[in-house]
Amino acid sequence: MGIPKFFRYISERWPLILQLIENDQIPEFDNLYLDMNSILHNCTHGNDMDNTRQRLSEEEVYAKIFAYIDHLLNTIKPKKVFYMAIDGVAPRAKMNQQRSRRFRTAMDAETALKKAIANGDELPKGEPFDSNSITPGTEFMAKLTRNLKYFIHDKISNDLNWQNIEVVFSGHEVPGEGEHKIMDFIRNLRSQKDYEQNTRHCIYGLDADLIMLGLSTHDPHFSLLREEVKFGGRRNNSGSLPLEKQNFYLLHLSLLREYMNLEFIEISTNLQFKYEFDRILDDFILIMFVIGNDFLPNLPDLHLNKGAFPVILQTFKEALLHLDGYINENGKINLKRLGVWLNYLSQFELMNFEKDDIDVDWFNKQLENISLEGEKKRLRQGKKLLLKQQKKIVGAIKPWLLNLAQKPIKELSNLSKDNESALSLELSDSNIVENLEFLKNFAFDLGLFVSHSKSKDSYSLNLDIDSINPVETEEEHQERIKSIKSNLKKYQNAILVEDKEELDNEQEIYDARFEAWKREYYQDKFNLFGSEKVVTEEEIKFDENDDTTNNTEIKRTVEYVNINSEEDVAEIARNYVEGLQWVLYYYYRGCPSWSWYYKGHYAPRISDLAKGLDQTFVFEKRHPFTPFQQLMAVLPERSKNLIPAVLRPLMFDEKSPILDFYPNEVQLDKNGKSADWEAVVLLSFVDEDRLVTAMQPYLEKLTPEEKERNSFGIDLTFRFNPQVDEVYKSPLNGVFSDIKHNHCMEIKFEMEKLDLHEIRYGLLPEAKDGKYLSAGFPSFDTIPFDAKLEYNETAVFQQPSKQQSMVIYINNVYEGDDVTIDEISNRFMKSIVYTKWPYLRESKLIGVSNGIETIGADEMTGKITKRNLSDLEKKEYNNLKNSMYRNYGKQQAVKIGDIKSIIKVVPVTGLARDSTGAYVKTFGSQIEYYPVQLMVDSIINVDKRFVEKPPQPIDQEFPEGSKVVFLGDYAYGGTATIDGYSSGSRLKLSVEKRSIRSEPTIGKIRHDIDKKLIKYQPSYIVSKTLKFHPLFLSKITSKYLVAGIDGRRVDVGIPIKFEGRRQKVLGYARRSVKGWEYSNLTIDLLNHYKKTFPEFIDKLARLKTNDIPNIGELYPELTNVKAAELLDRVKTWLKNATENFVTVSLESDSLSKASINAIEEAIIPYSTFAEQSEIKQLAKVPREAILDPKESLTKLRSQRFDLGDRVIYIQSSGKVPLFSKGTVVGYTTLPHSISVQVLFDNEIVAGNRFGGRLRTNRGLGLDASYLLNISNRQFIYHSKASKKTGGEQKNTAASIEAKKERVAKIRTARAQDLLTHINDNKSNTSAANDANIAPAAALPPIRHAANHIYSAVLNQYSNEGPATGNPQPISESNGDNQAGLPYHLPPGFVPPNPMMFSPPPHGPTGLPLPMGNFMHPPQGMFPPPVPMPMNGAMQHPPVDQKGSAELKSFIKNKKPQDDNKKNTSHKKHPQQNKNRNNGKKTAKNPSNKDTN
Repeated sequence: MGIPKFFRYISERWPLILQLIENDQIPEFDNLYLDMNSILHNCTHGNDMDNTRQRLSEEEVYAKIFAYIDHLLNTIKPKKVFYMAIDGVAPRAKMNQQRSRRFRTAMDAETALKKAIANGDELPKGEPFDSNSITPGTEFMAKLTRNLKYFIHDKISNDLNWQNIEVVFSGHEVPGEGEHKIMDFIRNLRSQKDYEQNTRHCIYGLDADLIMLGLSTHDPHFSLLREEVKFGGRRNNSGSLPLEKQNFYLLHLSLLREYMNLEFIEISTNLQFKYEFDRILDDFILIMFVIGNDFLPNLPDLHLNKGAFPVILQTFKEALLHLDGYINENGKINLKRLGVWLNYLSQFELMNFEKDDIDVDWFNKQLENISLEGEKKRLRQGKKLLLKQQKKIVGAIKPWLLNLAQKPIKELSNLSKDNESALSLELSDSNIVENLEFLKNFAFDLGLFVSHSKSKDSYSLNLDIDSINPVETEEEHQERIKSIKSNLKKYQNAILVEDKEELDNEQEIYDARFEAWKREYYQDKFNLFGSEKVVTEEEIKFDENDDTTNNTEIKRTVEYVNINSEEDVAEIARNYVEGLQWVLYYYYRGCPSWSWYYKGHYAPRISDLAKGLDQTFVFEKRHPFTPFQQLMAVLPERSKNLIPAVLRPLMFDEKSPILDFYPNEVQLDKNGKSADWEAVVLLSFVDEDRLVTAMQPYLEKLTPEEKERNSFGIDLTFRFNPQVDEVYKSPLNGVFSDIKHNHCMEIKFEMEKLDLHEIRYGLLPEAKDGKYLSAGFPSFDTIPFDAKLEYNETAVFQQPSKQQSMVIYINNVYEGDDVTIDEISNRFMKSIVYTKWPYLRESKLIGVSNGIETIGADEMTGKITKRNLSDLEKKEYNNLKNSMYRNYGKQQAVKIGDIKSIIKVVPVTGLARDSTGAYVKTFGSQIEYYPVQLMVDSIINVDKRFVEKPPQPIDQEFPEGSKVVFLGDYAYGGTATIDGYSSGSRLKLSVEKRSIRSEPTIGKIRHDIDKKLIKYQPSYIVSKTLKFHPLFLSKITSKYLVAGIDGRRVDVGIPIKFEGRRQKVLGYARRSVKGWEYSNLTIDLLNHYKKTFPEFIDKLARLKTNDIPNIGELYPELTNVKAAELLDRVKTWLKNATENFVTVSLESDSLSKASINAIEEAIIPYSTFAEQSEIKQLAKVPREAILDPKESLTKLRSQRFDLGDRVIYIQSSGKVPLFSKGTVVGYTTLPHSISVQVLFDNEIVAGNRFGGRLRTNRGLGLDASYLLNISNRQFIYHSKASKKTGGEQKNTAASIEAKKERVAKIRTARAQDLLTHINDNKSNTSAANDANIAPAAALPPIRHAANHIYSAVLNQYSNEGPATGNPQPISESNGDNQAGLPYHLPPGFVPPNPMMFSPPPHGPTGLPLPMGNFMHPPQGMFPPPVPMPMNGAMQHPPVDQKGSAELKSFIKNKKPQDDNKKNTSHKKHPQQNKNRNNGKKTAKNPSNKDTN
């Protein structure tokens, strides 16, 4: 339901409804539902993607969608049902809104394209993605369905998370909006007899209607999943971030329900009927429809950002007090009760009328006397509005009342006993009867009451002595006198009106102006109440006695007569009220009619809705449009390529009978809204009969594929069946491979149709709520509190809110004098408590402090000690306390009260297996602090995921036939099958070593190259190099604000470091123990900044003040226009220079784009080699030598990863096939975990290209718990046998050294062969460019000497092609082109392509290669053939002289010659030196300079 700004408004009014998802610290869910259209829009264009400048291929779109779905499922991990719903054909009521949006989208896209062309922007090739193709029936949607089915088959066949749940898919070919398909499913599920009433639901989607739909289920265990949303100036492009770096939030309906109950509980005791919150909730859903939704326009002037929400709530509360029951009766509107609320809501309309209509005439006619605004003004001033005769009555009463007021309570009591009439005043004024209502109000204000004597037929005023305190003190007496005098003064100073007739006249004028104001609205929006031209003719005679024709004349009179459109207004009102009922049925019972729609762009005036209440609703169900009918009804001519070719002429052919449906331009009306996208699109409504008739002749000409797209489909359920084993063909050959072992079945999914009486409404009887909710679902009720609506300036979305927030006031249960930190320590130290209220999670208390003393448990020994805080610690304590006041008070609207002590905890992160086989709680390393009043000592429903388990017998923990991961030296990370048991503690295993090849070392090689390319220097050295003051360097590399001419602040810094956020820009800055360090890239970039704007940088560097400088003050010699232009140029330069910055936490790192490219190019051919595996049976294997990945998440997360490490995917669920290998190319430290960026050896269906750093879908960011590091084998178990095989090395380092020694001997032998070859061909060798040859990878030995020599010689030749050039130093002179490093290649830099891999020892058939026969690897393994010159003569390839010299030196057992000693060898071999020079010229380096 499109309620603009609704999500933001409720998040600011009720701030705690949103919970950031951190690792697994969220509730468990049974069912996950995806509103797929939100995903489609995110993955095809998103809110931040400019389609004029970006293009996505089909496979990229599908891969992004797959990755998104998989990410959401792995985030929530549903236990029972996974339901995916794509919008099918919508009800006609929704189509009008769809038509408006799609016309607007096409217009905006065309405008953006024209603007880009006009600006000279470089546009990518190909057609931009038309987001209108996300409409049922398009070719894109048909392909998407086929690809989604492929994806589902792949996941169910290979992913354990998908195999154990019911997967339901409702595609675009099934009629109905996605969110309402989901609601139909939930409604049906809830109505089943065996429904578990505490089923835990989660829906992903971005629309506000999902909030209302979720509330309508009344299930407290219900949450909405959505991405982080930012508003205002800090809107970010989070949609372009990798999924693992995006923040996702849960919007908990359990808390939303509790917040709303707090809103209404104040009136619960004043209702005329039983207070039932869930019935109140139903009414709330109904009344919110008038703010606007996808089916009805908002009532006039009801805009959330203009205060509509509190108006609706307050008027609804007022109406409830005067109702005899609830308005929403299980989805049916009680129109009489709705009318009562609309009457109260009409007061809001009168306020808007008065605001718009006040003028001089208003005051001249004294309309303020009877207006709402006048009443408010008098209330503020403490004045009354009285008739003159009313003031006369007050004057008669005043002396009597003041006389009685002077008497104390005892004297008044005595007077009352002696004479009952002593406290009465008989009123004899003749005007009393007609002013009786006024008299009653006056008496109530003054502590009197009116009595009537039937015998005398007279009225009297009596002092209400019972309302006075019988033991009134003198002070209270004086306060009573003061109050009476104050009230009398209000009446004495009242604004006077002559008589009631004058007020009635003013009311008539007021009402007439109000009606005219409404008519003006209808005339403007509906073209009603206009005037029509009336011509009358009259025959006039010049002479009465002359009957001839010439004696007469025809007189024509033209008049404009106002048209009375009251019946039209009533019809509009009836249509709108009918719409309210249609939407309510849609929410509670399903679609009541596919053909009904509201027939206007605007709603009627609020006060006129009463004219539509007298009706009976009858909706005709009918049938939905076909997909092509909907396409023709909602798409503009600009999107004609999305419909079949035979139907396109209907959109543009002049003879088309429906050409008027497709105007080229449409008029927009903001209608009181502030944003352009909220404007009303004034399009005509499609006539269904005309559309169907016009399309009919063309339908037979559709192709078979198009006819299939124009038909309806069915919902499908997908199930895992191990008996099914077949090939499932890929819908995109060459992009996604066939599924060779498909174990997934597609079955038609059908739900039982419910009769209306079978639908279960409201909160189900056994549903848990409040503190009884299932584990993980938040509730306020776990801590005592009070609540109050206040203007708190709550900052949920960056800026303080201007609206009221529901502020929670915590009642501290630990506030008693006897509750000291000693008492808290005695009760809770080293015990489990619950923190992070209201989203409670288990934590272990390890410390408590009161600002003077602290008690803590030692991490190593567990010993509890108490000591006094140092002065520094006291200061830190106070800073922490103030931070808590600020964060809780302003960000969460929680007033925690006085903080008397703060607890120190570590959160539970999971369970880990100990040496005994028991599973015990593990705790995070990050310490958290909370005020003690937010600590909960126990809860009713604990989280079973964190319940410790005792040791299990070995056959139960590892059942025979189960799969585990082997941690032994033989096949670390290999798969192992439990064959049996050697004893009660030892296992028999079949261990599969999946590859007998050594792992490629290209990752480590590229990491070393990156380290040489990007050098870091301390800030003090960089400041000297750049001639900057250290403080200026610090400011210019973070945030440096300059005020523009208009006063707006502009950041002119290059943001590469963020101290407060503990972040850096990758490749530009890093934080060491001693402080910040900057790379050569930063120096180049700052030099270019200086070179581009020398005077500007100089002026900033010379500033001595910390105040924000103004550009006008910096450049007094420039005009304002010139100064503003300069600042704009700086902004543009900075935007271009920093657009490719990658901001990460200080603990994060990544390889450069060049290195990632090089790894990919090396891995692609490597992955084509057929793997050879072997299996061994092992006995007496201890439990420590195997790993159950599902039960070892905490252990796996403790691993360390370095760039270039090789890893293996070991979880049987998730985005990657089991046992896939890859190379670590980056890692990001998140608040509670590490995300490892892996370049996998093979393409991944849900993979990505790391933002353009890869050319294939091999990239993926994964939590460390999914991976096992096989380069740094941190969990390796060495048996006695493996230690013996390894020479009984004491440590891994010794093993590595031994391996290096063996490799050195092999290289010596190879070098001897190579030297012989070089000496034999010395005369034919020419010199080469000096170039760094990447070190050889640690590979299996090549078996044939001929192959050794061939490989070595090939590696001696340098390659002239760009693919294998060598890295050049990054010079400052070229720094202007390096803003994107390390994700852009520096000028002149080409990644080397060393030979990292040896060819396999066996041929394609698996047989050993014959001696002397060399099998060439795939293209890219070696440099290309030596190029031939144009004249056909053989051009001698240059030789890498440095490599040759190193080989000679190595053979002679000398140290390799470094670069500075090259000339020594030149002197020894003058002829060789000459040849080298000749070789350089041949290699197109005439300068003869050293290129190294």
